[in-house]
Amino acid sequence: MTVATALRPLPTRDRARRPDPNTLVLANRPLRPGVDPASLSRFGDDRWVLTHALHEAHAKPLSLRMTTIPEEFREPVKHMAWLMLNEDLGESTALGGRATRPAVKTVIEATRFVIRFCEWLSLRGIPRFADVTPAQLDQYSVDVRHSDVSHNQREDLLGAVQRLWAMRSLLPDADRLPEAPPWDGERIHDVLGVRRDPGENRTPRIHPETMTPLLSWSLRFVEDFADDIIAAFDEYKCLVNLSPGRRRLTRRSKPVRREAPNAVSDRLSAVIERYRAAGRGLPGRRLPDGTLAINTHHLGRLADGKISQGVRRHGQILGNSRLPIDDDCYLFAPIAATIDGVPWRTQPITWDEAPELARLLMVACYVVIGYLSGQRLGETLNLRRGCIEHDPTTGLILLQGKYFKEARDPAGNKIPQGATRPDPWVVVAPVATAVNAMERLHNDDLLFPRTLEIDGRAEGAARSRHGQSRNDILISRDLALLCAWVNNYCAAAGRADTIPPDSNGKLHPARLRRTLAWFIARKPRGMVAAAIQYGHVSVAMTLGYSGSYASGFPDDLAFEQWLAKLETMAEDHERLQQGEHVSGPAAATYRHRVNAATRFAGRVLRTNREAAGLLADPDLQIHQGKGMSCVLDPHKAACRVARDERGHRRTPDLDDCRPHCANIARTDRDIAALHERAERLQTLVDDPLTPPIRADRERRELDRLNAIITNHERGADHG
Repeated sequence: MTVATALRPLPTRDRARRPDPNTLVLANRPLRPGVDPASLSRFGDDRWVLTHALHEAHAKPLSLRMTTIPEEFREPVKHMAWLMLNEDLGESTALGGRATRPAVKTVIEATRFVIRFCEWLSLRGIPRFADVTPAQLDQYSVDVRHSDVSHNQREDLLGAVQRLWAMRSLLPDADRLPEAPPWDGERIHDVLGVRRDPGENRTPRIHPETMTPLLSWSLRFVEDFADDIIAAFDEYKCLVNLSPGRRRLTRRSKPVRREAPNAVSDRLSAVIERYRAAGRGLPGRRLPDGTLAINTHHLGRLADGKISQGVRRHGQILGNSRLPIDDDCYLFAPIAATIDGVPWRTQPITWDEAPELARLLMVACYVVIGYLSGQRLGETLNLRRGCIEHDPTTGLILLQGKYFKEARDPAGNKIPQGATRPDPWVVVAPVATAVNAMERLHNDDLLFPRTLEIDGRAEGAARSRHGQSRNDILISRDLALLCAWVNNYCAAAGRADTIPPDSNGKLHPARLRRTLAWFIARKPRGMVAAAIQYGHVSVAMTLGYSGSYASGFPDDLAFEQWLAKLETMAEDHERLQQGEHVSGPAAATYRHRVNAATRFAGRVLRTNREAAGLLADPDLQIHQGKGMSCVLDPHKAACRVARDERGHRRTPDLDDCRPHCANIARTDRDIAALHERAERLQTLVDDPLTPPIRADRERRELDRLNAIITNHERGADHG
């Protein structure tokens, strides 16, 4: 919740009308499409359901229980909440910046903090807001200051009182706080003596030992297993519609079709022949005593009718088939995918497994899309069918979608429906593959629907979830199921690539975005599972955000780059202290910068943007290349030097490094890399089958590398 630090009352005007018990709670709010007006809450209700005003598909139900308000304050607090929901309150810094109408979630939070104030008043026998004195408000601020809650909550508790005072002109006399502003109009942080936390992102990263296999297996589901799972789920959906219970539901609105006496038996015979042609046993089930029996219910799905061995003709058909009985109901969808060159399953997918694997494929697609795009949780969960576009000019893959955070109208109010992002996210190919898999998995418009519906329909309780996406709680559960499935699979197959528990806590989808920044900063040339380079992801992310910091992601990335830079420089300093030799034209500058960088130790950064600025410090401009270290001086650089996304600093193009550049330094670690390269070149040069032109070229490069290595090992600074 955001509260202002300055206090100003609303302009004096006629009091807003007081709603009667039958007035709609959401009388002047845009509602979600398809909301039944009869389901809307009324002012007199004890519970206000506000979910109808939330347009994010992943939003969880929100409501206000009015019975928690002390009875003497119930009507005034309800009136205040109703005004915040429905009235244009005008520009008031006490109501949060430029916004003239708070968001629904802000209304709920503000109301709950006002309720805390009411409880404090009620315990002291104060029955009305009009009876509150400045001295009592001072005592309330003292009690809040010493309460056992976070500082941010203390600010919110006092901010709620300021909000109530700012709205006094809209309330009846008995419901108004005193005319004098609370605490003589002082700013909240002055009243409390401490400023609000600047809001640094404390979301824990997913540990690399967990994230790497999680992404690897997610990619495996998306790129390898998806076709098998989707085919099995398609078969499952067709059979569900043929199940007796399903047919009863669909026949209620259709005339019953009279069939020939032996129609079901004829279809059963055709089903038996299908099993015979496929070389398969009949679907089976395990009885309590451990014996196998024919699963006639599943045969009924396939034959579109009720099958019973007690029916003489059915029993004869089954008995004459001479087919073995399988231990489960295996679907006919084939298994085509492999893992390490071996089929990933020795048996087809079963009837019960099909929806479970479809759910696992869905969460795997979420991991790939959410992680490799850097989107916020809500942005991914609100993606819709057709969100991928291919730019024919640039060859980029674009991901279209909405954003909700900071989506505001000209008056500064939150746009409940969100806004289409003006600059699409630029993503890598696996993201497009994951989107395509989700579009084939179901018929819903939302990419991640709350339930995987059958033929786009939902029955019973699922009908109320139509138009909603999965939320963070459900995705968290799905992630746990995916990890459990992978670990069970590995145990059964004797594989070692399990997904270990995360040492930083329970997996949550919001942590993916935070983790991506860590990986990009520390492994720009490392390989993401299945040969995706983080460097490529980094470029795509930069392009996707078009240099705009509204997303917050580049700030997170800057902070991770800052931490990675300090870790690298600390290691470089330790190696220098241990006697590591440095050669090359920039050797002296390298030693100076590494030693100078120790002054950053213990530096406190309050925001990510401070980190972005500090990254531009000249003493930190050492970049690791291939067999060399770039001690960047932009004026001496022989490569293409570019500015970063915000223009804070200039960075070298390490893929365009020139051997004669004056910015090159070489450490013992760089020389070790050159030794490896020289050994590979020596093998080519010595190979009699190497074409002469190539052998001459590689020999010249080998001579150059050997000269650098020799000079370095002799202790020369300019090796």
